[in-house]
Amino acid sequence: MTRLHRGRHCGLVPGFAAAALALAGPLLLAGDTGAHVAPPSTPASVRAGEVVFFEYCSGCHGRRADGRGPESLNLDPRPQNLRNAQFVKHLPDDRMFTSISGGVRGTAMPAWELEMSAEKRWSVIHYIRSLTADDTISLPNGIAHQSVDPAVKNPLPVDEASAAAGKKVFLRYCASCHGRKADGKGALAPNLVPAPRNLVAITSWGERPFISYLADGRVYDSITNGVPGTSMQPWIGVLTDTERWQAICFLRHEGDRELDARSGGGDGSR
Repeated sequence: MTRLHRGRHCGLVPGFAAAALALAGPLLLAGDTGAHVAPPSTPASVRAGEVVFFEYCSGCHGRRADGRGPESLNLDPRPQNLRNAQFVKHLPDDRMFTSISGGVRGTAMPAWELEMSAEKRWSVIHYIRSLTADDTISLPNGIAHQSVDPAVKNPLPVDEASAAAGKKVFLRYCASCHGRKADGKGALAPNLVPAPRNLVAITSWGERPFISYLADGRVYDSITNGVPGTSMQPWIGVLTDTERWQAICFLRHEGDRELDARSGGGDGSR
C-alpha cells in the first residue's frame, strides 16, 4: 500500500493548505525559475530520490510515476505521467525544481518547500530523470524551433481590440482541443492524453485562472514550439508572431473576466 503521510500527498484540503502556505511566505509561481543549480546526479542520489518519491509523490503520480496513483482519479487535471520521455526531457532542471518547491497553481500539485529539504527535492528530480535516461528522444518534431526569452513581454496591450482579434485566432486553431471557453473541454479533448490545459476556468484547486500564473514568455514558447510529450503542437509555421500574441491577449482577457465574475464583478459571459 502506498504510504501517505498527513499533508504529504496531492489530496490536501485546498483552503487549509492555501492558508497555511500563505502564512509561511511567498511561493514560487509557474513561470518562475529561481536561482537554483542542480547538483550532480549520482547512483546514491537516484536511490534516495526513489525513496522520497514513494513517500511523498506516489499517491498522486503512482508508484511507477505514470500519473496513475490512487489519488489521481479524484484530481483535475490529472497528475503528469513522468515516464513520458518527451515531456520530462523537455523540462529544464530549474523548472522541475520550481514546480516541486512552489507547486503548480491551478492544479493539485502542492508546494513541497516546507516539507522537503532542497537535497530531497533534487534527489527526486534525479530519480525522475533516471526513469527516462535510456530514451534517446531529443527533439519532439522536425520543424523549425524558435528560441524564446523567458522574460519576453507581450508587445500588445490586453484590451478589447486585441482580445477580439485573439479570439478569432483561438476559435479557429485552439478551441478544438482547449474548448471555446479555454476550459480544456474541446471536442477532441476526450481523446487526448494528457488532456488539454484548462487555461481560464477557475477550479477548486486554484483561486485564479491558470493563465494568470504563467509568464508571457512561457505561454508564447508553448504556442510557438509546442509542449513535447503532449498533443500541444508547435504553431510557429502556422500562426504569425502577431497572431500568437493576440491569442495570449484573448486568454488573459478571458482570465480577467472569469476572475471578475467569480468575485461578483460581472456575469462572466463569453
